[in-house]
Amino acid sequence: MRSTTLSAVGLAHAKPEKAAELGALLVTFAERSRGEEGCLQSWIHQDLADPNLFVFYEMWVSEEDLTRHLAQPYMTEFLAGRMDYLERDLEVRQLSLAGAAPGSAGPADPAEMNQRYLDAYDARDVDAIMAVYAPGAAAVWEPGKAVRGAEHRDAVVEFLKKEPKLAAEVRESYVAGDTAALVVEWSIEVPGTPEMTGTGRGLDVLKKNAEGQWRYVITNPFGSR
Repeated sequence: MRSTTLSAVGLAHAKPEKAAELGALLVTFAERSRGEEGCLQSWIHQDLADPNLFVFYEMWVSEEDLTRHLAQPYMTEFLAGRMDYLERDLEVRQLSLAGAAPGSAGPADPAEMNQRYLDAYDARDVDAIMAVYAPGAAAVWEPGKAVRGAEHRDAVVEFLKKEPKLAAEVRESYVAGDTAALVVEWSIEVPGTPEMTGTGRGLDVLKKNAEGQWRYVITNPFGSR
């Protein structure tokens, strides 16, 4: 069985005098990619035997998401001038995941995603936090204001710097087909920031994607009064 998830693996052979510059540029691209809609993973590796060789690996929800990524201005500009950095052209392979990855389906009960969310926060793992969200998901950080994509990721990065202690418990769970709603009681303690410390009851919405994974599409800690 073939999934819609698409991966891209590529080799970039840098000119020796351009290796450091290219490596830094590719790392920046990977960081930006991880904030784009549909990006599941984006990593840059440097060959241990050949420091002029960089290997990139990306995983996207669909071919459409990868196509949209390649059309971003920073990508089109780089691709147009890539030979300024390269000894020879990029070698790229696009791959489709054959079947589901081991454990990729995640919990059958959407309420269990709450613990996955908490574990990611406790680990201070930004990638794991963003991975519980669907592409384009909305996270409400203050009443009436939601953030998405790169803005959401940046907000998480800044929030983790405050060393928050987060607890949450699902009080109600409702499932209708591929959509679920969770009523969650939460508490948060932010050292040195009493205005951000408190408790509340939120409403979260999840959807099941094409790979059978539950992912948050809306997290609203102020959504249930």
